[in-house]
Amino acid sequence: MATEPNSERLIARYLLGELPEEQQVEIEDRAFQDKDYLASITAVENDLIDEYVRHELSEAERRRFEDRFLASAERRKRVEFARALASVASETAVVEKPAAISWRDSLKAFIRGLNPAGQFALAAIMLLLIVGGAWLLTETLRLRSQFSRLQAEDQSRQSERKALEQQIEAERKRNEELTARLNQEKEQREQTEDSLRQLSETPDTTTPAPRPIIAALTLLPGVSRGGGAKPSLVMPENARLVRLQIGIDPEEQYKSFAAELRTVAGRQIWTREHLTARTRNGARAIGLTIPATALKPGEYELKLSGQTEGGGTDDVGFYYFNVRR
Repeated sequence: MATEPNSERLIARYLLGELPEEQQVEIEDRAFQDKDYLASITAVENDLIDEYVRHELSEAERRRFEDRFLASAERRKRVEFARALASVASETAVVEKPAAISWRDSLKAFIRGLNPAGQFALAAIMLLLIVGGAWLLTETLRLRSQFSRLQAEDQSRQSERKALEQQIEAERKRNEELTARLNQEKEQREQTEDSLRQLSETPDTTTPAPRPIIAALTLLPGVSRGGGAKPSLVMPENARLVRLQIGIDPEEQYKSFAAELRTVAGRQIWTREHLTARTRNGARAIGLTIPATALKPGEYELKLSGQTEGGGTDDVGFYYFNVRR
């Protein structure tokens, strides 16, 4: 079967709706650009109408022709005109063997039998049908192209709306995480301030109270989690605060630091941001004060991060120690 776009058989299959969508679009695009090709489509369309009127189409082709052509009032008029023309031609033609005369010969004989005014009227009607068919095909192609463009625009809007919804959902989760983190820091700060306030209260002179104890521990970098010699913090029973001195490399020149204390199982115990390092006797350290009640006997991990100039964070180091009572 021919597959070239110029093939009359291929154009006939296009008009009967037998081609796949890709080939239909190819033929329609070419008809938009090539007037001669559009005229070829119109000629094949006229041939199909004549074959339908003469009952020369197969049963399947006849059904497809009726589904596509008879749905349009303009094309129904063309079919009726062709049927009337074939009827008149069959009545006026004089031949010895009617079966051997083609419809073109019958048409020529019919036209020759008309007076000049009838010939002019017939020519005007044929011209009107050709122009109307070409306009109808052009309008169909224009509407198809417009529909494809609107469909593409709708898909683009749906993609943009989906991306916006995803962005909004990400911002919502980020705000929830930030709110939870701020609430946690506020609670920890309140606990620390409460402990410091209790330490600063003037004791009753009539009944002297034992002086509160601040447990202290110095953490040095370089101790691995699996190492055998981890520093230990011996927590007295009356300890109210724990002061951790976190040693860092003198070359770690970050704007500020953040500390996160958690158990070896990963449960977060305490966090604090905006910590600054101090230099003393050539060594740099960061001080972190937390309530003694926050530490239970066991092994802990402290993660230290540094804030960069661009607003990001870098891991400075991990420190491990044990708490005993």
